[in-house]
Amino acid sequence: MESRVAIRFRLHAPVIIRWTDASGAKREDLGRTRDISPLGVFLTCHALLPVGTKVGLEIHLPPLERNTLQRVRLESTGKVIRVTEMAQEAGFAVSGPFTLHDNLLDGVGPQPT
Repeated sequence: MESRVAIRFRLHAPVIIRWTDASGAKREDLGRTRDISPLGVFLTCHALLPVGTKVGLEIHLPPLERNTLQRVRLESTGKVIRVTEMAQEAGFAVSGPFTLHDNLLDGVGPQPT
C-alpha cells in the first residue's frame, strides 16, 4: 500500500550532502537527486547514511531558461528516513523543508538596475 503524502517529481540534479558522522567528524559527499516533493527528496550517493542521520542538502537546479547566468538552488536540513542499498551507490530518502535561493536574491551575480 502506498503511503506517500505528496506528489513526487522526477529530478536529476547535483546535490551536496553534509552530515556529522558517529565520531563527530564533519562529512560531505556529492550525489544526485532521483525525485523530489515539497516534503523531501530521494538521493543517490556513495556514502551509506543510517536512518535518523541529520543532513544538510544543497540541490543545484538546472536553469529555467537557456543562456542565463542565474543559478538556483534549494537548501534543506532534514533527516534520513529510509535507506536503499544499490550496486555501486546508496540511495536514501530525506524529509525536511526546502528554501529557494538564487544568485540575484543572494546578492551574487548581476543585480537588477
